[in-house]
Amino acid sequence: MGKTFSFHPDLHIASLEKKTCWHNLKVHCLLQDPSQKQPSINAYLGARYSRSADSVLDIAREIMQKGTDAAKRLESIFQNYGHKSVGDMADVFVCIENVPMITAMKLFYRNPVLAGQERSTRYQNFEKPAFIKLPHSVSVELKQGYETIIQKQLQDYRELMPITETALRKLFKISSKNKQESSASQARTFDTVRYLLPMGLQTSLGFVMSARNWAELIALLHGSDMSIDRELAKLLYELLVGTDESKKTGYIPEADGLIRHTDANYHQKNSTEAALKILQKKLAALSARKLKATANQTVIVKDADSALNNFARHLAMLNNPLVTQKAPRLTEAQLKKLGQLIFADHNHHCQIGPVGQSGAIVIEGMADFGILKDLNRHRSLERFVPIWHDQVNLTAELNRPNENCFFLCPYLEHRQLAELRADFSARLSDTYSLIKKWRQAAKKELSPELTTEYTKYLLPHAHATSYRFYGSIDDLQYLIHLRTRPGGHIAYRSVTYTWLKKLAGLSPFWQAMLEKIPTVNAFSREQFVDRS
Repeated sequence: MGKTFSFHPDLHIASLEKKTCWHNLKVHCLLQDPSQKQPSINAYLGARYSRSADSVLDIAREIMQKGTDAAKRLESIFQNYGHKSVGDMADVFVCIENVPMITAMKLFYRNPVLAGQERSTRYQNFEKPAFIKLPHSVSVELKQGYETIIQKQLQDYRELMPITETALRKLFKISSKNKQESSASQARTFDTVRYLLPMGLQTSLGFVMSARNWAELIALLHGSDMSIDRELAKLLYELLVGTDESKKTGYIPEADGLIRHTDANYHQKNSTEAALKILQKKLAALSARKLKATANQTVIVKDADSALNNFARHLAMLNNPLVTQKAPRLTEAQLKKLGQLIFADHNHHCQIGPVGQSGAIVIEGMADFGILKDLNRHRSLERFVPIWHDQVNLTAELNRPNENCFFLCPYLEHRQLAELRADFSARLSDTYSLIKKWRQAAKKELSPELTTEYTKYLLPHAHATSYRFYGSIDDLQYLIHLRTRPGGHIAYRSVTYTWLKKLAGLSPFWQAMLEKIPTVNAFSREQFVDRS
């Protein structure tokens, strides 16, 4: 087992794969032109364009006709420009395969500027699915316990699939002769049953980002507590920069000179942990007044507090995702300490990350992973989801009765499906009993970081966790218009419609939009079969 590089000039793809006993990561660079560094040329054109009175046509002729080496010229430009503005102009297309589903969520979460797609669960074969495993060095008992939980979830998924489809077809009176209705019924069944799938299942995704953002992502992954992130960072760096061996195949890395400053970035991790320590006593007192241990889907919409209050609220959510909706009140001395801490470690080269994000309007509540997966793609929103951070207190996250750890698809709320809903609930409750028991055993053998990482892989799509989204008026009207339309998953349609109702309650400004958009109804046959 080891790394394998392959270059396919006919396909315009360079690939790097690593096989181990616990993962099989693959990364692919989809090349614009295998014979030259097109993204680097684009970056050079942009850099020269800003410091010249010439037309871009004349600058391009300098490269194409005079044989100018754009990559080498970029090196000298870096001395005056700095790396970032030039690196922003070199787009690189990378596909990542066989990462855990929760890792895919994190990659979208940490990169608001990316354009990307993830493989849908609707189109994956879960008869023999692959998932992230524990290394050989871990005891047989712990490995078997981990894999037993994942296999149990997959068995639940397979068993409930035909039962759920039959129940939904009966409830919504689906005609077997109507292909459109049958196709819609099948899609809605997948949407309902995917709640059982664990986050450690492998998925694949493709991103287009600038060389600057790839470099920043690699640095963050290098500094992550999660072992899979660090493995991915190494592969991405080696593929995008290239090695002597890979270049012998004829592979020309598209923007190797722009993939810079990729050493492990621990700044966000360290500053967040230090901030939590400064506020330890206040956060402990706040956690003592935590919400009742229920999976509470109540949505709160309001004008955002000050940026500092939101920052403090995020720290409180990391300490305990189930705390009340109030941020800790900070003293002048604590604010001064936090400022000294943050500005000592962060600047234009290293930002604070999602823990420091805020916005005009805040929407907060709890949602399942499936909903968050979909809403996480909206790049215009500032987002804070504690469970996607290394610093989340997972013990506090799981400190609630099993039946309150998850949500189910809204279709199952129908009274005619009460028996099926009870079956889903019982199976998920059993799953959480196994997860909590395994976690206690893992703490005795694994590091805290590995215990947290692999516990996250065991959590199902149904897992209920807290979130905070921030947006402007335009951001929110765009998202609500898009995500309340028929055709999408009923869960995020229902949630975004609830957002709109709360906004209309906040101000009559939003009432016109509420009157314009059709009510989202999980029990509507018309909406069930509509996949437009």
